[in-house]
Amino acid sequence: MRPLVRRVGRLQRLAVFEAAARRETFTAAADELGMTQPAVTRHVRALEAELGVALFARTANRATLTADGERLREATASGFTAIEVALERLGAPASEFVLASIPGVAQRWLVPHLDGLQDALGDGADLRLWLFDRTAEMAGGGFDAAIHAGDGHWPGMESTPLFPEVVFPVATPSVAAELGLDGGSPAADLPHDALLHLDDVDRPWMAWADWFAHHDLGAPPRTGRVVFNNYALVIQEAMAGHGVALGWRNLVDDLVDRGILVVVGPEVRHPTTGYHLLWPDGGRTPAVDRLADWLAALVDA
Repeated sequence: MRPLVRRVGRLQRLAVFEAAARRETFTAAADELGMTQPAVTRHVRALEAELGVALFARTANRATLTADGERLREATASGFTAIEVALERLGAPASEFVLASIPGVAQRWLVPHLDGLQDALGDGADLRLWLFDRTAEMAGGGFDAAIHAGDGHWPGMESTPLFPEVVFPVATPSVAAELGLDGGSPAADLPHDALLHLDDVDRPWMAWADWFAHHDLGAPPRTGRVVFNNYALVIQEAMAGHGVALGWRNLVDDLVDRGILVVVGPEVRHPTTGYHLLWPDGGRTPAVDRLADWLAALVDA
């Protein structure tokens, strides 16, 4: 018997917990699941009793995830996503090509070129983009190819590099002027309270802490700051003039070229991490070859 089945008597409780953690309130989870709020509470309390840990810290008006709850939320979200992808592919037409991608690459790099991407796949293949936020979400497979950041080594995968990880801070011209920053500003001049943060749980790419460490500076505090879970949201916040974001070469170049964002500090090139096209071992099909060629041409352009 799997440890999961042994420790959790009713697996439905994991689904109830995942909904409550994702929707952030038991009431919203109850509405989504077609249950009553007390029923959601009972399931969560039963799960806590089975696991022997508190998953939510409860106050009079709300319940927030504990550290154990956050770890379980990450695991259930990744696991359910992998299962959902597999279910969607059951009975799917053979001509469907599933390209998985982290949201920043998809939204900033692929979506503007969807027509060319579709043509590159050829053979009348139907393209389906699958966005994933965490490395663990890839564990279940279910895709023909994926674009991800890392060192080029993933278990059960082959890969080819697309471009290195080159990172620099960006902001709108008005924010840059307000903060007295430009492309020649040293890293130490960036005010910590103006930084826009992407959470770094199960993400291989550079965070602010890594960027400052490269310049032999301490990590900026995140107390009181909003932490986003999607890179596209970070860039939207930067474009709205709400702070300074880390920008990735090839993902924000067009925004800089158009003057929507400006560079406000030195760039850092990660010595080992870059963006790669990967596919399952033994799964390099002609469509994957065409995709690799098309992406290489897009990078060169």
